[in-house]
Amino acid sequence: MLSLSLSLFADVAQSLPPDDDFSPAVFFIMLCFFVVCLVLVGIGIAIGLVCLAFAAVLVALGIVSSSALVAIWQRRFSAGLRALHYQVCAAAALPGGVCLLWLGTDLFALHLRHRSILLVGALGGVAAGLLLAAVLDSFGRFVRRRLLLTL
Repeated sequence: MLSLSLSLFADVAQSLPPDDDFSPAVFFIMLCFFVVCLVLVGIGIAIGLVCLAFAAVLVALGIVSSSALVAIWQRRFSAGLRALHYQVCAAAALPGGVCLLWLGTDLFALHLRHRSILLVGALGGVAAGLLLAAVLDSFGRFVRRRLLLTL
């Protein structure tokens, strides 16, 4: 079978005219397509690594396991999901609060110790994150009720 296919390919290769060369434009388009594919694969790998790092941080901080415990304790999956939502919002807003307070002390020339900036900024960030989570939670409940009433 292999020898038959090789002989067929050889016959086809001999039947082509010798001046039928590969067009440089087609090669350039293929090269551009290959580069775009490589860039997209690289972006996908980078996004995957960021998601893995985020999941590792959530597990390391105990956010996932405490949300699972809430879901087991309440015997509702939605309670665990809500606990995860509140904890992720609080953890995400914490560095934002610290950075915002540091920027405010730098802009307005307030004289605060670094320890005070870290403590007050962290508390403010967590409070803002919990407030944001509560607003998003109530908005989600409102939308869910509206969708259930219309369906």
